[in-house]
Amino acid sequence: MPRFYIPHPHLEDQFLTVKGQEVRHIRRVLRLREGDEITLFDGSGQTYQGRIVQDRPTSLVVKVEAISCSKSDSPLEITLAQSLLKGEKMDYLVQKATELGIREIIPFFSSRSIPLLEKSKKSEKHYRWEKIAIEASKQCGRGYLPRIAPPCNFSEMLSLGHDESVRLILYEREGNRLKEVLKELKDRKKIFSVIGPEGGFSEEEIEQSKKKGFIPIYLGERILRAETASLCLLSILQYELGDIG
Repeated sequence: MPRFYIPHPHLEDQFLTVKGQEVRHIRRVLRLREGDEITLFDGSGQTYQGRIVQDRPTSLVVKVEAISCSKSDSPLEITLAQSLLKGEKMDYLVQKATELGIREIIPFFSSRSIPLLEKSKKSEKHYRWEKIAIEASKQCGRGYLPRIAPPCNFSEMLSLGHDESVRLILYEREGNRLKEVLKELKDRKKIFSVIGPEGGFSEEEIEQSKKKGFIPIYLGERILRAETASLCLLSILQYELGDIG
């Protein structure tokens, strides 16, 4: 059954009103009409199942027949801090990380980041990534939308995250094998992972991260592209500690 995103829903006497871009998708793309079943989700874990009962000029009214909490989201709270990637690679990463159950994505600039965005471009990109996360959540059945943070610099990024999070930073030159680190993380559910740009991190950045409690790790002898490394790390964490497999 198609799923549609409704932020901040107001349920009144079992009825919800759907507005905005989703109305166009419901009408023109899927051609749903009064009486058709529909599933709505609010991005905060609640799912509403019901039927379209009224088609208004700019909105649709849905009679809610059942409300449930999402069971398709990972028990892990993984934050992925990703140095900005070139071209459409960042779009791809946001989409796939959402499918893999990421809780938060923090784009950041490091000393070797190639994209340098003007202020107006930062807002434009941020809005685009949020839209991609919404569409990916609709497709894969998630109940919670991942948070996409505004782009920040390296130092600001290191100061974010929960104090109780396990802090990992991927570094190809030194560090602990991820296999070994995971042996100590079986009961940990909050993970803050940092992936660098295509040129990697500088030694100064790694030293700065260590002072903030980050553990340098590496995935193996092969050098992976930045987007490959991120998705590889997320997949391993979800398999070992989360809900994949």
